[in-house]
Amino acid sequence: MSKSFLRRLRKKHDVIDRKIAKKQKVASHDPARMSELKKLKLSIKDQIARIEAVSAKPAAAAF
Repeated sequence: MSKSFLRRLRKKHDVIDRKIAKKQKVASHDPARMSELKKLKLSIKDQIARIEAVSAKPAAAAF
């Protein structure tokens, strides 16, 4: 995966994190929407972790 894709995922994760924090400050926030946002944030975090894990693997030695 490209570094720019990973950068976009991190940015999207940060945006969702800020939305969650903002909505948590409002007493009348929609619990269903909060749940959706948290699931989306976790999904993006998992994607980032998988990409980083693949990127961190050493390349196979060519013989």
